[in-house]
Amino acid sequence: MKSAELVAKVGNPYFRPFGRLESIPENSLNSAIKYAVSKKVFPLFYDGCLKNQLQLPEEADVLMAHYRRQREKQIEAAKLLIDIQEKLDCNLMFFKTFRPFNYIPDDIDVLLYDENSLKPLVNELKNHGYFILKIGTPEIVLRKIEKGNYVDLDIHKRLAVGSLDLFEVKSLWQNHAYELIRLGEGYEATKLSEDYEVVREAAYSLLKDFNLSIAGLYLGINAMLNRNLAVIRKIAVDENFSMHLSLYLNLVYNITSELFGPETRILMRYERKGASVITSLCKNLRVPYPYPIPVIVWAYLSKAILEVNRNKNVGVINQIMKQPASKGINVLLDYVRELSA
Repeated sequence: MKSAELVAKVGNPYFRPFGRLESIPENSLNSAIKYAVSKKVFPLFYDGCLKNQLQLPEEADVLMAHYRRQREKQIEAAKLLIDIQEKLDCNLMFFKTFRPFNYIPDDIDVLLYDENSLKPLVNELKNHGYFILKIGTPEIVLRKIEKGNYVDLDIHKRLAVGSLDLFEVKSLWQNHAYELIRLGEGYEATKLSEDYEVVREAAYSLLKDFNLSIAGLYLGINAMLNRNLAVIRKIAVDENFSMHLSLYLNLVYNITSELFGPETRILMRYERKGASVITSLCKNLRVPYPYPIPVIVWAYLSKAILEVNRNKNVGVINQIMKQPASKGINVLLDYVRELSA
């Protein structure tokens, strides 16, 4: 069993792998650990190994302890952001950072309601030991290093992929596209709602990452098991991501069936809708699943066409024309160069 398949099966928080796992060779398990770290799902893989009674090397326990410390630092940073938010009387919303399973991200992503709050927020963070690490198109990345550990904060002015806006920021607050979560010690954080997170994941996977990640697979499974898909579909339609969501959910449905058996289809309660032609281009199912180039191109065109026709947003064309300067398009161009080499 390849590392990718082993990690995706064992780390899945919703379905148990079928078959016996006790006989996995030590070198395969070590390779899987490295792979899980590289794909940002090690805590999930670690939990899955314990559930399936797989004997892990001591190094895995040490690594998990590091992740737990990292998460503690991230929660402390989130509480600091909430304190600063109240001090500056500004609004911010966490996204990608808190998921319905044991996911520990590399950084904390925060979206500002008003980009005029950015400078005062950054200045306050500098007073607490943070420094600017990178300035991107829609965000500024700050870092704090303390006792050999660091925390990164991505402060977003827009919820965008490079130059392309995905959601209109103020409408997220107006539409109450958020929910409150408790962080302990009386702290409550505002985060993008789980339903919107599914749509955001679908959009990111196609327009930014160009692949369906293992964590993205788990988020889609959670949506099918625990969320109201009709509500999620309505959000996707309203935000001009209907095709993106349909393709994403269809792939999650098909890949999960491949990994865990066809009986999982009954549990996921998913009614296949839309994207049938586009989905037919996505073959050789695996995770992470790399989207074919024609599918990525169609994803951009679909968003642009709907924005122009429905919202009269001709500015989206200019945004897409600027995309070659973004990190995501450079990844895609590198992929094209590899194929043509």
